[in-house]
Amino acid sequence: MRPTTLAALTWTTLALVACGGEQPAPQPPPSVPPPPPATAASASPPPADTTPPPPAKPSLAELVPQTLKGIHDAFNAHDAKKLASYYSEDAVVESYGTPSRDAHGRDEVAKETQARIDGFSDAKSAVTRVWLKANVAVAEIVWAGTMTGDVMGVKASKKAVGQTRLHVMWFNDDGLVKEQHEYGDAAGVMAQMKGAKSAPAVPTVPSGAPEVHASKGAADEDTLADAGRKMDETFNKDDVKAVLATVADDADYWVNISGGPATKGKKDLTKDLTNWFKAFPDQKWTSTNSWGIDGFEIVEHTLSGTQKGPLGPLAASNKPVTNWHWVDVIQPTADGKMQHGWGYANLVELMSQTGAIKPAPVEKPTPLVKAEPAKAPKGDGGKADAKDPPKKP
Repeated sequence: MRPTTLAALTWTTLALVACGGEQPAPQPPPSVPPPPPATAASASPPPADTTPPPPAKPSLAELVPQTLKGIHDAFNAHDAKKLASYYSEDAVVESYGTPSRDAHGRDEVAKETQARIDGFSDAKSAVTRVWLKANVAVAEIVWAGTMTGDVMGVKASKKAVGQTRLHVMWFNDDGLVKEQHEYGDAAGVMAQMKGAKSAPAVPTVPSGAPEVHASKGAADEDTLADAGRKMDETFNKDDVKAVLATVADDADYWVNISGGPATKGKKDLTKDLTNWFKAFPDQKWTSTNSWGIDGFEIVEHTLSGTQKGPLGPLAASNKPVTNWHWVDVIQPTADGKMQHGWGYANLVELMSQTGAIKPAPVEKPTPLVKAEPAKAPKGDGGKADAKDPPKKP
């Protein structure tokens, strides 16, 4: 059996050679493919950013009260430069009737403030009431101090001075004052500096928080703003009865140039109105701004006309008066009649136009306009101080 098997293998081998066949060479093992490149999904995540986001920019509703507080804190600290920092670089300040207090730019604001500090070195101020709407603030301010320095050629008298005034302020997006209109009676302050018997009483600067009225965006605020403008149309009619029809029976009205308390009741208001219309029978009022804020009408406006009748101790001048600036704040009843009213102006702005005093010189820095003696009625001893100036309900 073995030879037979060997022979079979031999023939088989020969047959394969004859057919050209050969045994296959051993093949190398297949190569292993490289690993796929790392993908974003398989990459290690970057470390988490733990930096806190920048704080949101405060709203004007937050910034404006801070600016108002900063201004008066700086004034009370007698830091003119700090006070000016709350005004924009291109700020414009208009002090109607006292152009020496006007300022254009932050540097002039600082200089004018320093002049006041130098003249009244212990002066203090406080915001008593403020009305806020969008980028506007209407601030009532009380300040008082002692005349410790010379002011516009008037020697330091060491007399107590002070007043209640109103500022209308506009703010930029950073909460800085970009425009300011000032309403304060320089005639009253001048009388105080001289120690005149008829000078208005010096107010006490309050220490409490101000009364704040912020716009609520209510629909009636547009109605209130319109009512302020319509008040001017009523006065332009030269009709006392038409004005009295817009006044509540128990209404009261106070004006800063009077030096006295508010006029109360329709009887006394009728007397004041009658005298007012005799003084300006051709008066024309022009509204420049008006706002409705939290139940109040606030109107910024000007009076033009001829002073044909007396105003307190000021005799009729028959001189034209142009753009005498006023602000009126009115709190109406539910049916739209005046319940309470407050008026703010500068009597010097009138007197400088009628010849009662010389026009105010524009000289910087100076806190007050220099007032020359005005012609007074007989029996007044030649005093120029405005006693019981007119009241305009």
